[in-house]
Amino acid sequence: MRLLRYSQTLNGGKVSGSCLSDDIIIAAGLSTIVCFASQQLVNCALGKQDAKQVEKLFHMQVPVASDDQIYDVVATNDRMFVVLERSVYLADHWREKRDASVFVKFCEFEAPACITDVKLDPSTSLLFVLVNVSPEENSVTLWDSRAGENLGQIGLGQSKPLTAVLDPKSQIFTVICADRNISVFQYDHTGSYRLIHKLNHYVQVDPLRYKITMSPQSDRLPILNSMSTSGTPAILLLDRQQQFKIESTLVGHFDKCHIFKYSPKIYRKTTKSGAKITYNLAASADFESGSVVIWNTKRLKPLLNTKCAQDSYVTDLQWGSDGLSLIVFTSNGQMIIFAFRQDELGEIISDAELEKLRAAINFLPPLPPAQSALEQITENAEKVQVASAGSNAKVGKKKVAPTTLQSTSMEFNMPSYSVPKDLKRKPKDPSQPSNGKKQKHDLEPMDFLDTSLLMPGVSFSKMRLATPKIRLTFSYTANISDNMILTVKNGSGNEQTPSVISLKQTEFGHEKTLFEEFLPKLITMCTSGKSFWSCCSEDGIIYVFSDLGKRLLPPLIMGVPCSFLEGCGDFLLCVTSTGQMYCWNLENSKLHFPPSSVYPLLNPSLRFSDDVLTRAENITLCAITANGVPIITLSNGDGYMFDKEMETWMLINDTWWAYGSQYWDMTETTTSGAYLNESNGKHEKKDQSWNSRAQGLTEKLKGNRASILNYLEKKTNDELNRKGRARNIQKFAKTILMKEGFENLEDSVTLSHLENKLLILLRLGENEEFVSLIVIYCIRLSEMGYKGRLETVLQWLYNDGDYKNLKVANVSAEDLLKKILVACAEIRLVQRVTTSYAAAIGLINDSL
Repeated sequence: MRLLRYSQTLNGGKVSGSCLSDDIIIAAGLSTIVCFASQQLVNCALGKQDAKQVEKLFHMQVPVASDDQIYDVVATNDRMFVVLERSVYLADHWREKRDASVFVKFCEFEAPACITDVKLDPSTSLLFVLVNVSPEENSVTLWDSRAGENLGQIGLGQSKPLTAVLDPKSQIFTVICADRNISVFQYDHTGSYRLIHKLNHYVQVDPLRYKITMSPQSDRLPILNSMSTSGTPAILLLDRQQQFKIESTLVGHFDKCHIFKYSPKIYRKTTKSGAKITYNLAASADFESGSVVIWNTKRLKPLLNTKCAQDSYVTDLQWGSDGLSLIVFTSNGQMIIFAFRQDELGEIISDAELEKLRAAINFLPPLPPAQSALEQITENAEKVQVASAGSNAKVGKKKVAPTTLQSTSMEFNMPSYSVPKDLKRKPKDPSQPSNGKKQKHDLEPMDFLDTSLLMPGVSFSKMRLATPKIRLTFSYTANISDNMILTVKNGSGNEQTPSVISLKQTEFGHEKTLFEEFLPKLITMCTSGKSFWSCCSEDGIIYVFSDLGKRLLPPLIMGVPCSFLEGCGDFLLCVTSTGQMYCWNLENSKLHFPPSSVYPLLNPSLRFSDDVLTRAENITLCAITANGVPIITLSNGDGYMFDKEMETWMLINDTWWAYGSQYWDMTETTTSGAYLNESNGKHEKKDQSWNSRAQGLTEKLKGNRASILNYLEKKTNDELNRKGRARNIQKFAKTILMKEGFENLEDSVTLSHLENKLLILLRLGENEEFVSLIVIYCIRLSEMGYKGRLETVLQWLYNDGDYKNLKVANVSAEDLLKKILVACAEIRLVQRVTTSYAAAIGLINDSL
C-alpha cells in the first residue's frame, strides 16, 4: 500500500462531501466544487507519475448565500446535485459547461425545514431527500431527477431522519432516525413504496450526516454504533436474506463511527489448503480521531487502522471504481490517497460473478402504482384510509417463506430450586468420604403454607425448565408476513388493568388494527402459524386466535408455566416448565401425537447426584417444522427431532460427527463472525478426490438456506466454538487417526453421518435434499469400495423388479436409480455392480 497526501488545501480549507463519477472524484465544501482525475491521483501515489503534475480538472463556484454552505454532492455522468441546508441545486451536463451558470435550483424547502441527507439512485433516477420540518412533521420526499417532478413523500411523524442507505440492486432503502428508529422500505422507479421491516437495534445516534453504503452484492446492511451485543459500540452487518438478522459484528474500532462504505468490488483469496474464500472490504471513519479503518468483513478485527488526520477529522471517503484505491477527505480540506497493489487485497472477482450474486437476492413482489403528491396531500387532509378494491383481512399477506423452521428467543427466568422442608431425602452415609465438591445449585428448603396443596407435577418433577421473563411491552412479527405485527402491553395481571393484545397490519403505508383482545393475565410469549396467532400467560394458559381475532380454541390449560411456545404452518408446539411437550394440529383441532417429555434428551444421569434435582444440558432451540416435527438443540451441540410414528426422540446431529466426518464443515456458523480455516481441513482434502458431479451436488446442498439440517449443524458449530472445542478437531485428526486399529475410523464416522442425514431427511419430508444426498452417499460408497452397502441401496430401489411402481421421497425409484448409476458409472471399483443394475432397468444394452 502507498499513501499520498495532496499538497494543496481544497475549497478554502473545508470539504464536507464527495462523490465519484466514473473516473472523476468530486469534492465539495463551503461554496466551491473541485474535480480531479482519480486515476491520476492513484498513479501519483504508486510513484508512476510525478505528484507535482497533478492538477485540478476544473472547479466551479456554486451560487450559495453568504450564510449558507454546501453539505454534500451526488452526481452521475451528466447530472450533479449539490445539497445545501434547505435547497438542492442541479447542474446539467456539468462536465461540459464547468461554470456557475450551469447551476439551477432543483428544489427548496421553507424555514424551519432542514435537509439532512440526499441520495440518488442512478438506475431508477430517483432522488431521495430527507427533510426535518418540525418536531412532528418529518419526511422523505421522492423526486424524479430527470423530469424534476415531486413523486410524493413518506411521512415519518416525530422520527427525525438522519441518513438513508440505498440498495445497489435498486429495491430497498433504509432510513435511520435520531430516535433510533431504523425503517426499511421497498421502492420502484415510479416512486411507489411500502414499509417492509423495522429494526430495533439500540444505537448511539448523534445529529450527524452519517454516510453508509450496502455491500455491492446487496446482501449486507451496516448499522453503526450499535449497543445491541455489548456495552461497547460495534458495527453490525445485517443479513438481508435472513430478515435482517445479525450476520457478523465488527468490534475493536473507535466510538462515534459516522462513515462506513463498502468497496464496489468483491475479493477472493486462496488459502494454503486450496480453499477459495470470497469476502468484502469496507472502510470506516469516526467523528473525532481522524483515523481510517479498513475491514475484511469475514474477520472480526480490522485489517488496517491508520491515523491520517492530526488536527481534523474525516468528513468523507470514496473507494475507487476498480476497488484498488481509497480517497479520504478531512474537515480542514486535506485529500489523502490510499493506493493498493492487486496482490495486497486479493483477487477481484469479475462483474459477471458480481451480477450472479446480486441475482441470488430474492426479488420483492411488485408495488402498486404510486400516488401523486397532490393525492397524498388530499388524503392526509381528509384522513381517509384507502384500501384496494376487494380487500379483506388477508390483503398484503406474503406467501409462506421457504424456510420451514421457526423459533423465537427471549430472556428467561432460571427455574426454582426451592423444595419443602419436610421433603424426605436419602440420608448421606457419614462413613463415606466426602468428595469436597460443593453442588453449584443447592436445594433451598422453604416453608410452604400447606405442602398437601402443592402440585406434585411442579414440586417433585424430575426437571424444571426456565420460563420467560414478563416484559412490560413487546412485539412479535411472523416470518410469513412482515407487515403484520402482534403487540402485547402487559397490565397488572388482574381485572383492574388487563393486558392488551393487538394485531396490526401495515398496508400501502397505512396501519390498521385487525383485532384487539383484553386479558386479565400477564402474557409471556407469542407465536403464529399459517392462519393463527397464539400467546400464553405466566400461569400456563394458551390462547389461539385467527387473523381477525376469532377464538379458534377455548383457552388451553397446561397447569404449569410454559417455557417454549412455537408455531409453524398448521401446528402449535408447547413445552412446559416441567418438560412436557404438546403438539396440536389446529386445522383439525386435534393433538398431533400423544404428549411426550424432553427429559430423555437432557440426560441428567450424566451428572448424577444424591439430591432430588440434578443439573443437565440447556435447551438452546425449540422449534417446529411446517410438517409438525418438533426440533430441539442442546447446549452441547446435539440436535433432536421427535418422530410421531415411533413416538420417540431421534438424534439429528451429534458433535462426534464434527470431529470425525469428512462431510462436516466447521466453517459454517449461524453468526459467520469468524471462520476457522486452520481448524478443519478435512473437507478441503476430501474435495481433491471428488468427481465434479459430487462436488456440484455438495455445493448445492451447502448453499441451501432453507435446509433444516444445515441450520442445525451450524448451531452445533456455534456451541463448539463457544466452548472452545473447535480447536481440538485438528489435534484429533493428528492423533487418534494415526493410532493402530483406528485406520478406518474416519470412513466409518463419515458413512454414519451420511446415513443418519438420509434417514432424517426422509422423516422430515425434505425430498429434494434427500435425492441429492443419496447420490453423494452412493458416490462415496463407490469410492471406498463398499460394494455390499451400495448393492443394498440399489436393491432397495430396484424393489425386486417393481421399481417403476415404487416412489421414494416423492420421486420415482426408476429415476433415482438412473441418477445413482450414471453418477457411479465411471468408478471402476463398483462397475460390476452398477453395470448389472443398469442392464436390468434398460439403461444399457445387456448384449454389449
